[in-house]
Amino acid sequence: MTRFIQPIGPIRPISPERLMEFNSEDFVTTMLRLICIFLFYLTIHKITKLIVSKTPGFQKESKKIPIYHCISIILVSSMLIVFGWSVELFKGIILLQILLYASVSDIQTHEVKDFISVLIFVTGFIGTNAMDIPTMLLSGFAIGGILLFCAMVSKNKLGGADVKISAACAFVLGFQKGIAGLVIGLIFAIICNIYFSHKS
Repeated sequence: MTRFIQPIGPIRPISPERLMEFNSEDFVTTMLRLICIFLFYLTIHKITKLIVSKTPGFQKESKKIPIYHCISIILVSSMLIVFGWSVELFKGIILLQILLYASVSDIQTHEVKDFISVLIFVTGFIGTNAMDIPTMLLSGFAIGGILLFCAMVSKNKLGGADVKISAACAFVLGFQKGIAGLVIGLIFAIICNIYFSHKS
């Protein structure tokens, strides 16, 4: 009878000597990296939980809390992929948590405290070259001026907190990224408004 599947070769038992060839240093390094990543995400989870719990009007039974955590983890993971373990990642996490506090506060009370924009402004100085500060200030004034004009034209339908926070974010991100952030935020706002209007 003809064999259609030929054996690959003789089966040899795995000797203890071959098992000892496993590099223990690589294993330890890999385990340490996994532990560091686990502790990193655990810290992000705890910080997010603390930030959300300190927002005005916080309700422990709110069904939106898991959504806040998911958004935080997704955005932190994205920044980790883009920036790696760097100052930019640390800066981005701080900015994310401040904006998370502002967003949750706005959702729950429809108010955002003035110190939020100050915290964002201060965050912009982390890891920043002194030579870049004038350009960052111009970006903040430009974006803030555009939104202030929009607020005046729309008869104050755009809140003052939106203007200040956007200007502070433009200071941190720069003019081009600030404009990109406004466009992305506007798209999400339109989608959410359409969704909730149909739902109601």
